[in-house]
Amino acid sequence: MPVTPRMRRRAVLASLPALPLARIAAAQSEPLRIIVNFPPGSLGDGLARLLADRAQRDGIGAAVVENRPGAAGNIGAAALARAQPDGRTLLISIDTIFTVNPHLYRNLGFDPGSLEPVGMAGHFGLALLVHPSSPARDLAGLIAAARRESVFYCSGGNGSPGHLAMERLRHEAGLPPGAFSHVPMRGNTEALTSLLAGTVQAGFLAIGGGPELVRAGRLVAIAVSTPERIPFLPEVPTMIEAGAPGFDLRIGLLLMAPRGTPLPALAPWLAALRAVLTDPAAQPRFTAWGLQPDFADRAATASWIAAAHDRWGRMVRETGMQLD
Repeated sequence: MPVTPRMRRRAVLASLPALPLARIAAAQSEPLRIIVNFPPGSLGDGLARLLADRAQRDGIGAAVVENRPGAAGNIGAAALARAQPDGRTLLISIDTIFTVNPHLYRNLGFDPGSLEPVGMAGHFGLALLVHPSSPARDLAGLIAAARRESVFYCSGGNGSPGHLAMERLRHEAGLPPGAFSHVPMRGNTEALTSLLAGTVQAGFLAIGGGPELVRAGRLVAIAVSTPERIPFLPEVPTMIEAGAPGFDLRIGLLLMAPRGTPLPALAPWLAALRAVLTDPAAQPRFTAWGLQPDFADRAATASWIAAAHDRWGRMVRETGMQLD
């Protein structure tokens, strides 16, 4: 007999600790929640909406996407930490809440140990972009400009990947603090808008939405942070090719749950994530967002986090970054 969505839900409920009937009924009447700790329009927001749609189609249930941006993702992570570990509330986040924020914040607002990864959707790199009014057309030119006077750049916020990437570049280029002046924005989309307007000169930003702007000449792409060139911007060199040895910055996109959530409650979500990532209809969206789909289970995701945590810890210590 084939396993139906109703049978899967019954199996999940049977695996949960005994609860008063009133609490079970109340939980089942509430929609599922997928928290995103960055604003609408972000890569994580797009993936969350695909996953919510898949959850409904696969019989997991109706899910709402709840954007909880702020504090480099800490606010959304704290919201997940307060949720019941029953598989009804998940978080889509970039890996930096595990790999970077513990090194930057004395008080995260949540205990990282209260969260655990369910799986990883893939990873993405950043593009070092400049406004066409900037005289810099390559990495050497941008560094030379920063030696002459401070270059103002934007990012998705304090502690965001773009902030970290530029600080890493400044440190490895031997530039003094302030050579690149940071202008934090509320998310990658707002940062891209600011750069387009020319209110800042540069930005190390997630490339989603950027290729067309580069091809139209509205932005200039100097380099990408991945170790290999990005297929939809094949003419743009990597940071390594541009003259920054060993520069490899990729950010993982994670699906997370409160620690202690029973594995049977997470299994349908993991299956839905895999289905989203392998859906041919979704591939053009991933390309537009700059996401390299690369499904990873819990163990592989934990290994990714551990390696990135050590790598970013060294960088934060070397640059002396601290946010509070």
